[in-house]
Amino acid sequence: MKRFLLLFCLSPFLAKAQATLSLSECVSLLAKNNLIYQQSNLQAEAAQAQLRQTRSQMLPQISLGASQSVNIGRSIDQYTNAYIDQVYGNNSIGLNLQTPIFQGFRVQNQIRQGVLLKESAEENRTAVLNAQTVLLMQGYVNVLATKALYESWTDQVESSLTQVDRISKQVNAGTVGANLLYEIKAQLANDKFSQVTALNNYRTARLALFQRMNITPDDQVEFEALAPRDSTLTAANAIDIYEDAQKSFPEIRSAELYRQSFSYQVKSIKALNYPSLNLSGGMGAFYATSNKNLDYFNQLNATRNGSLQLNLNIPIMGRWLTKPRVELAKVQERQAQNTLDVTNQILRQGIELAVLNLQTMADRYASATGQVESLTAAFAVIESKMNAGIANSYEYSLAKANLAKAQGNAIQAKYDFLMQQRLLQYYRQGNWQGVF
Repeated sequence: MKRFLLLFCLSPFLAKAQATLSLSECVSLLAKNNLIYQQSNLQAEAAQAQLRQTRSQMLPQISLGASQSVNIGRSIDQYTNAYIDQVYGNNSIGLNLQTPIFQGFRVQNQIRQGVLLKESAEENRTAVLNAQTVLLMQGYVNVLATKALYESWTDQVESSLTQVDRISKQVNAGTVGANLLYEIKAQLANDKFSQVTALNNYRTARLALFQRMNITPDDQVEFEALAPRDSTLTAANAIDIYEDAQKSFPEIRSAELYRQSFSYQVKSIKALNYPSLNLSGGMGAFYATSNKNLDYFNQLNATRNGSLQLNLNIPIMGRWLTKPRVELAKVQERQAQNTLDVTNQILRQGIELAVLNLQTMADRYASATGQVESLTAAFAVIESKMNAGIANSYEYSLAKANLAKAQGNAIQAKYDFLMQQRLLQYYRQGNWQGVF
């Protein structure tokens, strides 16, 4: 019973226990909360709504109308068409129909353009999410790297504290001079300053990641470590990756669809030069209080009438108005082609850089790891000499500083390498499956 009460009392605190977020969970939060991605969602919805609006132009327009009027003084009787001089009321109702029959395929081409614009907006939505995911992944890796650097400097501080404690005991015993203690304390102060700087970098990286996901920062949240990938690519693969990416990357498809849409815009503008045919019709009836012989419904039945019209419109000087619009649309199509070329160029250069960076980061990581191993062994020798009293503080501080720098380089190289592995895997696949 006591254990049950204890667990019940601690349950609110256990609910707030430290949580761990993986990279894939962070991407899910990004897709849910990121405002830049939400903006692209709204643009895609707007393109869909615009397409529905364009398609509605093919539908017939049907309207029902009614009016009520009061006539005072000399006027024409709506029922007999004779002049009368009295106050009387008039009520009329009508049903009207209008539908296009032929408009030079103007609306059809607008619909085709709208379909392409809708598909382009949907591809752009995916492209925006991919771009934000890359930035998120960079921020995620930066959090892991700055945390590892902070932990490394914390170990350096612990090592310096141990040395300060040992030297303090030797000074108190009179076996070494006080100047050695001051030099070691100076080294401790430098390590603490680097530790504080690393902690600030870590906190800044965490804040940036939370802001990228647009969620409230939480100091209790930790981020899951990333495992290295076994796959490696060479520079010879860059052109193959780019050729595959051209077929699958949404930013390329979005730019291509947007460019294609202008050809249908040109056709829809030129359709204004063709004859158009429209069908219209109507049916109505009215009631007038001046007719005392028939009641309301009998008057409506007696006055009902209808009409059906076929209207043909042939433009004579329409090309003078449409020609500038066609020229503008063609210029916009060339601008869209240039945007497509720029998008292809950015993608190709990004892949080339990613391939080169992967090789560079792999070499740097291997070199930095070897450097850490060598300097760790060298520092161990200096530290043992220091403990034996046959090494001076300068040698100790220099070896410690070199080791700390090498460890920092190794940590940064490691996470740069992890980032490049995932980025190149994304370029090679064209999607995020298995990347996280």
